[in-house]
Amino acid sequence: MAIGATIIVNSCIWGFAMIMPAHTLRGTGAYQQIQNIFAGCAAASLIVVSGGLVFNLIKPAQGE
Repeated sequence: MAIGATIIVNSCIWGFAMIMPAHTLRGTGAYQQIQNIFAGCAAASLIVVSGGLVFNLIKPAQGE
């Protein structure tokens, strides 16, 4: 269950990463804003995926 939730949350983060630059680019070429959005989403994705993997590695060890 946790692996599926990790995948869904990570997909939502990257969906947000694709929508927000389109919103930012509506009128101007704001490279700095877009760079910050992608950097934030990449960091959040890394935290979510690594946290999900660590959770799945620790969880079976506690059940034994």
